[in-house]
Amino acid sequence: MILFRVLHAETLKLKRTIALKMVVVAPLAVVVLIIFGASQAPFSMVRRGDAGNEWMGLARINLVVWAILMLPLLITLETALVAGLDHAENQWKNLLARPVPRWTFYVAKLLIVTAMIGASTAVLLFGVLVAGAVLPMIQPELHFAHAVPWTTIFRQGTQVAGLAFLALAIQHWVSLRWRAFSVAVGTGIVAMVASYLFVMMSRQTGGWLQYFPWALPMLVHAPNPHEIGRLLLMSWAAGLTVSGAGCWDFCGREVS
Repeated sequence: MILFRVLHAETLKLKRTIALKMVVVAPLAVVVLIIFGASQAPFSMVRRGDAGNEWMGLARINLVVWAILMLPLLITLETALVAGLDHAENQWKNLLARPVPRWTFYVAKLLIVTAMIGASTAVLLFGVLVAGAVLPMIQPELHFAHAVPWTTIFRQGTQVAGLAFLALAIQHWVSLRWRAFSVAVGTGIVAMVASYLFVMMSRQTGGWLQYFPWALPMLVHAPNPHEIGRLLLMSWAAGLTVSGAGCWDFCGREVS
């Protein structure tokens, strides 16, 4: 199938690129940061409301930092870098001149970025398990139960990654629509800052936060959690709609 051949070609481009390295570097940076913070203040970070359930406290603080800060930045960076592989030296003229449907390039890059975000979240969850083994050695006051709540930790990590799809679809469209790296990065940074401000304001204004794409992953650990299943359906339905519109725009655009 043509899509698989294009997908294979796109994966070959990623070898030895910073985009591929960030799949591991970004989540590990969060884990190391939380290990350092928990080793200094174990009760305020890991045991806040989770005395006797330190695993969930550790998982939650990692996922909160991931959803608020690192995940939006990673989505911004990865979509910009993957698109930049062909924006550089205007490689699109050569690619789109081939007898290959244009939509395959758009979909292949979208699938790759989605897989990279999913892989990064998996690395983060693995890092949570490593952190739970390392922290008691650094901070003897912390005691983690032998039974790890695998199902709950994996479910929450999957929900955070799934709720990020709508923001990813928007960033993917922006990154392919404009050649300038600054446009894609600027869009992501402004959206990330806005989502953080909206989270702060939502404590007074209610549930409208669920309608801002970049804020959706944060709702997994909101003080008053929304219906995550409904939000996941909304994120993917809207994300697929945005992806369809972006693909239509990409296929009809003239490349100079």
